[in-house]
Amino acid sequence: MTFDNFIIASICLAILIFIYIFSIFYSKDRIIFSGSFFNKSFRNILVKNYDTNILRIKNILKFLASIFLIISISGIKSGKTIKPIERKGSDVIFTVDISKSMNAEDVIPSRLDKVKFEMIKTIESLKGDRVGIVVFSGANFLYLPLTLDYDAAVLFTKNIDSQMISLNGTLIPQAISTSVKALATNEDRGKLIFLFSDGEDHNSNVINDSSYNIPENILLNVIGVGTNEGSLVPDDKKLKSFIKNSDGTLVISKVNDDFLSKIAQIGKGEYLRINKSENVSEIINSLILNSEKNTLNNFEFEDFNHRYQYPLFISFLFYLAFYILPSGRQKK
Repeated sequence: MTFDNFIIASICLAILIFIYIFSIFYSKDRIIFSGSFFNKSFRNILVKNYDTNILRIKNILKFLASIFLIISISGIKSGKTIKPIERKGSDVIFTVDISKSMNAEDVIPSRLDKVKFEMIKTIESLKGDRVGIVVFSGANFLYLPLTLDYDAAVLFTKNIDSQMISLNGTLIPQAISTSVKALATNEDRGKLIFLFSDGEDHNSNVINDSSYNIPENILLNVIGVGTNEGSLVPDDKKLKSFIKNSDGTLVISKVNDDFLSKIAQIGKGEYLRINKSENVSEIINSLILNSEKNTLNNFEFEDFNHRYQYPLFISFLFYLAFYILPSGRQKK
């Protein structure tokens, strides 16, 4: 047995007891009709038409009614019920390019910050879908395994930055392979990969399906980040400076639409673009929502049965008896 509002009920009970004690010892009626004010025989004449026993019973009924009302307020619960809980959803992996070129500011505030913003908006809209994160540049790793803990997923997303991997480059095939392995579960449900990148892959001269090896049950959707005009790439090692080529010229990073759209075709998914301020989170959520959803969990959930209605009914009966019972009776 447990209570939802134990503290509130305790306060109400303490107030009730205080009022009754005060009324017993310090009420005006007791003081006025005491022996110092009234002769006992005269007092008996005043109350001769009333049955003091009935008055006493009425006070007891009112007190008991108040007690059971407080018990009802406490939110009493007892026993347990078993409820089946069923969750349906898909498995989603966000594969995020964190190479230095993602710090370019042709997308405000930067390509990577915009990606993180869209990811957070997507995660906050998920319902029953498991989410994981893979980050990559010259290397890659599973940053967050599949989870239903969306608060943790948002926290991990906020902490993504371009310094997580020291190796330069943008090795997309390897990152996709890691994402596919993260989705390699026996459950038969929708599995999606959302690849965020500007497409500056140093090994992208030749594209063939075998280098990606994407299973039939996984959809690879690609989101190209950046503009066709391109932008200078900030040097995170030097304040207010930009990355230069070996010959001293400034590097201008541009989104590689052709390369990224071909990857989306290989993955049988959609190709989306973030040029400036486009919000792709709604489209991503729509793709997740329309994916094949199967049961994720089917388990039993235990909860207490609420019993507040029983003391409330008893309180009502006591109050009813209090008002129905006459205040006294005529003596013959």
